[in-house]
Amino acid sequence: MLTLALAPALLLSAVAVPLPAAAADATISNVKISWYDAEHTKVLVTWQESAPVANIVRAQGYELGTTTAKQPDRIVAETGKFPQTGVGESQQVLVVGPDGTEARSVPFDSYTYAPKELGVTFPSYDRLRWTVAPDQSVDSTPNDPLDLPVSPRYQVTVNLDPDLEDPGDWACAQQKTFTAIPSGTVTKTGRTFDLRVSPVNEWGTSPWAHSSVPVGAIDRVTIAAPVATPYGGTTTLTGHLGWRSLIISGAPPTCNDWLIDGNGSPVVVQQRTSPTAPWTVVGTTRTDAKGNYKATFRNPGHREYRVVAPNVTSGWLRFGGDSATVAVRATTRVVSGKFIQPVINLGTRPQAYLWVDPAGTQKAALQFKNAAGAWQGVAYKTLYAGRGLLAFPWNKRGTTQFRWWVPASAAADATYSNSFTLTVR
Repeated sequence: MLTLALAPALLLSAVAVPLPAAAADATISNVKISWYDAEHTKVLVTWQESAPVANIVRAQGYELGTTTAKQPDRIVAETGKFPQTGVGESQQVLVVGPDGTEARSVPFDSYTYAPKELGVTFPSYDRLRWTVAPDQSVDSTPNDPLDLPVSPRYQVTVNLDPDLEDPGDWACAQQKTFTAIPSGTVTKTGRTFDLRVSPVNEWGTSPWAHSSVPVGAIDRVTIAAPVATPYGGTTTLTGHLGWRSLIISGAPPTCNDWLIDGNGSPVVVQQRTSPTAPWTVVGTTRTDAKGNYKATFRNPGHREYRVVAPNVTSGWLRFGGDSATVAVRATTRVVSGKFIQPVINLGTRPQAYLWVDPAGTQKAALQFKNAAGAWQGVAYKTLYAGRGLLAFPWNKRGTTQFRWWVPASAAADATYSNSFTLTVR
């Protein structure tokens, strides 16, 4: 799980605003506050005064608005003009007359929850789960006029590079959703993104009341493999791994998607026996400094292979990815093909020996090269546990080339042995 600390809160400084020119003394009273619109983006402030005077309306030293003596005793202020209160804090709206007379509203808070960290896990290969700790603070002014009986919400913003074909600095494409619970998932799409979670209440969101984390993605996983290798022999897969990462900066944010080689990244080799069979793990290797990998293992028979770059769940978070699927056939491996005695006297029956893998009951054929240079059959031999010994009559003096032909089995293709010689004296 990755946790990121919040950026420090910006310090706000009060700005002194001069009062209008002095007017006749007047008393100010009954300052009331309420929501002005259904969207809760503006606050209505009203008051009463004994004589018409100009007014300045403030909150915590910040000016919300002014009126002249001829205007109604009311203003409508955007919520963004109100300073935000911290945990356990409150504020009041202050209406001030030209002679310094003032009146205050009831205390209220404009608190927006700022989570201290964003937790991220990968519950599955294709999903990311984010979690923020719910707000445990106590309302400092319960049931004030601006409190709303609504559950807190969370705004989930995903910033994306809008042009994957041309990585660079671009205005981020944004996807915003809302949820009522402090946890949710993001599905793997193959793109890099910046995930930002902002708690939302009647006061909106604070500029710093969010947690965010960049999430990278696999760019490419290549794979190369031989068409076939001997059964039980060595098979080597090679390829390259690259990642995409996102740098986000500025306001409004810009997204810079860039590519890096997968230096030291884990690569999992998987196999399956058919396109409908489940994948199983062969083993794991790692890329070198340039993102290249090599995986060498024993050929267990006909297989399909792929390599998988797993999700990176610590440090720089990244979604992994898969390579294409390649097929590697197995050919029957001739462990030994020879004559027990390669030099015999005329009239002696030669004994041709064969040992193959996979060890089955194949019906192998012994062949010799005739005077015309063509291979010609001698006899068949049914193997037992992959081995067989064939004795046959041979009354031709001189040296002759022989070989075995081994038929295909369920696990391996047919093959020929290397040629071996028989000399008859």
